[in-house]
Amino acid sequence: MNQQPPENRSPWWPTLLVVAIFLLAAVPLIVTQHDRGRGRFDQVNYHEPAILRFAEQLPRPDVSDYLSATTPGYHLVLAVVARVISPSPVVLQLVGALFTVGLLGLLTRWLTPRAGAGPAAAMGLGLAGSIYVFSSGVFLLPDNAAWLGVLGVLLIALRPRIDRITLFGGGAVLLALVLTRQSHLWAAGTLWAAGWLGAEFHPKPGVIGEIRSLLDDFPARLRRMLMVMLATLPTFAAVGWFIHLWGGLTVPIYHDYMQGVNPATPAFILAQIAVIGAFHVGFWLRPGWDLVRRKPGLVVAVLAMGVLIAVVPATTYDPDAGRYSGLWNIAKKFPDIGGHTNVFLLVLAPAGAGILTAWLSGLDARSRWIMLAVLAGFAAAVSSVHNAWQRYHEPMLLMSAALMSAMVAMREPAPIRGILHHARWLGPVLLAVMLAGLTTLKFRGETPVGPPIEVQRGVDRPLRDLWPERWERVEKRDTGQRE
Repeated sequence: MNQQPPENRSPWWPTLLVVAIFLLAAVPLIVTQHDRGRGRFDQVNYHEPAILRFAEQLPRPDVSDYLSATTPGYHLVLAVVARVISPSPVVLQLVGALFTVGLLGLLTRWLTPRAGAGPAAAMGLGLAGSIYVFSSGVFLLPDNAAWLGVLGVLLIALRPRIDRITLFGGGAVLLALVLTRQSHLWAAGTLWAAGWLGAEFHPKPGVIGEIRSLLDDFPARLRRMLMVMLATLPTFAAVGWFIHLWGGLTVPIYHDYMQGVNPATPAFILAQIAVIGAFHVGFWLRPGWDLVRRKPGLVVAVLAMGVLIAVVPATTYDPDAGRYSGLWNIAKKFPDIGGHTNVFLLVLAPAGAGILTAWLSGLDARSRWIMLAVLAGFAAAVSSVHNAWQRYHEPMLLMSAALMSAMVAMREPAPIRGILHHARWLGPVLLAVMLAGLTTLKFRGETPVGPPIEVQRGVDRPLRDLWPERWERVEKRDTGQRE
């Protein structure tokens, strides 16, 4: 079992550094109203009109239909800001950036006493440097508010105790999470897993022994899990209420937009784990090598499973099938086998499976099963979305990589020295620099976003039907200005 580190003795400079660098980069873009990129497009066309429409309707906002495919928690918080303080995009974006500050601050603070100050700062900057995280911190997007909730649930589940914080704190954070983004309902399984495992989990030796140990003390495990499940009932009731209100899993305007599963998503997730994991090699290499020596059969089985995950579904580049953008743009430069399996994915998916197994083998048994529940639940949830987009996966995988690396470091019997010691800070630094560089290039290379669109492909109703009343509908349309 991982021992809880003395967090009050760990330095605060990594947390302050990560938050300061994010704000130094984001605030100028907000104040100058940077008008380029996907984040700006989504703000102008979906989230800003939803926020302003709710602000007009307060104190009784109509949440039955609005311009976001997510639950309205994030938008309602900013609607109050728009109503009480100012509807100015600058004000709203500055307040919205606080969710990103919370996300980066919480992660880096948790990592510092476990991974060390330098690696923690580097891993926090890696998350901040991801274009999907940084863009959501600059523009009015609900993503980082939801990732903050996901991280909160994970950290509560990983605590080596089942107490009131698990029940009431976990239930409350989960409820806030699904009120921000209903698709993160999968995170309830993380708390259930913590309840099933209990505060302590000391399995029998071997893979089979560990699996069988999951059923030891079955009545006690069942009672604990039922208690945790009871604490998550308000979350399921809230999601059920929205489904009833909307007549589906999203607001009516998006009922038929990009629906359907994508079986290539697990292979794509493993490919991303392989890339991220390459920069965390200083953490998983030693437990991975030990696993190869002790259980070579398990390693072979894991690699074979990774191959199957890559070859059973179609993994070729195909925009119509939701397989494009991010690493898919690299994959399309590689040959396909039989028009069905991409060679790039065929190599990276089993590599990702192997790296993930090495990471998990370095954790204590309880944390290992919780992280398995986390990643399995997340993969299942995002596989139910038509688009296998990196923007849906990368923040979660960066956070998971940081958590696993920190927990591996916590279990080291003695300080790591030599090349592995240097790799533990150099690898995450290189990853942060690479991600920040890609984000910078993307921000500088995008074209300006025009005025709000009135109709959208794949959406039957005009988007203007759900615009706030204060927007001009005819005048000033060509200049893209609003009242």
